[in-house]
Amino acid sequence: MGGKRYDCLKCKTEQYAYHSCNNRHCPKCGGDKTEGWLKKQFDRLLPVPYFFATFTLPAKFRDIFRSHQTLCYSLFFEASARALKEVAANKRFVGGNIGFFGVLQTWTSELFYHPHIHYIIPGVGLSKNRKNWIKLKNKKFLTHVYPLGLRFKALFQKALKRYPELYEQVPAKVWDQKWVVHCEAAGYGREVISYLAPYIFRTAMTDQRNLTLHDDGMVSFRYKDNETKEKKTCGLEVLELFRRYLQHVLPKGFVKIRYFGLMGANQGHLLKQLKWLILKSIAKKEQACFLAIEFKARDKQMRCRCCGSLLVVSAILKPSRGP
Repeated sequence: MGGKRYDCLKCKTEQYAYHSCNNRHCPKCGGDKTEGWLKKQFDRLLPVPYFFATFTLPAKFRDIFRSHQTLCYSLFFEASARALKEVAANKRFVGGNIGFFGVLQTWTSELFYHPHIHYIIPGVGLSKNRKNWIKLKNKKFLTHVYPLGLRFKALFQKALKRYPELYEQVPAKVWDQKWVVHCEAAGYGREVISYLAPYIFRTAMTDQRNLTLHDDGMVSFRYKDNETKEKKTCGLEVLELFRRYLQHVLPKGFVKIRYFGLMGANQGHLLKQLKWLILKSIAKKEQACFLAIEFKARDKQMRCRCCGSLLVVSAILKPSRGP
């Protein structure tokens, strides 16, 4: 693929930047895609509080999901998104049509297989007649997770029954246990979107994990313990590392970011109408603060990791093939 070597004139540090391979599972690529996605989301922001919801499945489903990824991931999106829309439409919660998008993630911090979907939801609804916007009674509460989990389980069970050969592989006790759904306030749109953006096109293994090959043939990487929040090191044999990583390679052409409700592909006019309804009813000071939000492109100039100075190109690395 080739690339370039950069030198820092101040501290003499050498730094390399390789050309993109354009593979979505490459830990080095995706920066430009992330920035383009972030810019689009800034254009769709609403002046309301946002929420972060996570849907997970019982561990008994993991073998089935791993063997039938395209089908099972699609059913996962279908059931969880529909549950979110239906429960939010209840008058006890939002009481109207909502919009949101979800991102599929399949790994834990130690690269174990654990499919789950993160949803970002603006805390606002649109009435059935599409003439009024519905404000939340509590800006830190969207919906109870218990009815959300129950509805999700019922919808997923119904969807899976369309495929008897898969449904029969699921232990009956799975349908009796509690399914875990989390939903919490996440601040306002700009902060939420900016926080989530790096995770949209990231892979299970990134440069921040400090992947290291040791003299004894073992490989280690850094990860954060979810319970203690401490940084730890995981040591594995090379083949075991490959096995864990390759579990998270998505099927060719599979869409891992999906939009629903008012954020659906053909609902742009409703989202614009909702934004207009909100802006005309809030205070002018609040309007001005929201309209002043602008997307700032990242600095694309190469800078030294050590001192922050600008780097200069010192060599061009030509593409080469292996033996």
